[in-house]
Amino acid sequence: MSDPRSFTAGLARLFALLLIVCVVAPTAPAEETADVTPAQEAAIEAAIKELATQWSTAYLKNDPSILERIWAPDFVYVEPSGHRFTKAEGIANLKAGAERPTASAASSIDVRVYGSGTVAIDIGDYRESGVDKDGKPFERASRFTNVWVLRDGKWQCVSGHASLIPARP
Repeated sequence: MSDPRSFTAGLARLFALLLIVCVVAPTAPAEETADVTPAQEAAIEAAIKELATQWSTAYLKNDPSILERIWAPDFVYVEPSGHRFTKAEGIANLKAGAERPTASAASSIDVRVYGSGTVAIDIGDYRESGVDKDGKPFERASRFTNVWVLRDGKWQCVSGHASLIPARP
């Protein structure tokens, strides 16, 4: 059995640490975008929506250079199936051209701005159709969430996730 004095001393240290964190730790501002003017926020929203459109175009045009530019080096994405892929894996998959989309579009995009204008999150819908690697037609609809970070003066996506929107009966 352990020494009760050690337990009490450990509990006292934990309490002291919690007290320090609660008293000394800075509190977040009530409004994360307080340092961003409405005009700046509107410009960020427009930039993120444009990047979402370019992302869709990358698949339609089979143009990996678009993804090279807008995906951050540490980019990770989770597909509706749960499969994760990195920037390198996603670009390699696009270059392999397993699917040939004939339509690809992001829409209904809402953008939220945080971190004094250095972080943005977009949520929207994505629809695509085309032919898969076996020549079979496909049509998919998904809802996505992406996290964008302003790095060296340009927006890059660092993470994203998509969920399928079930077909209507």
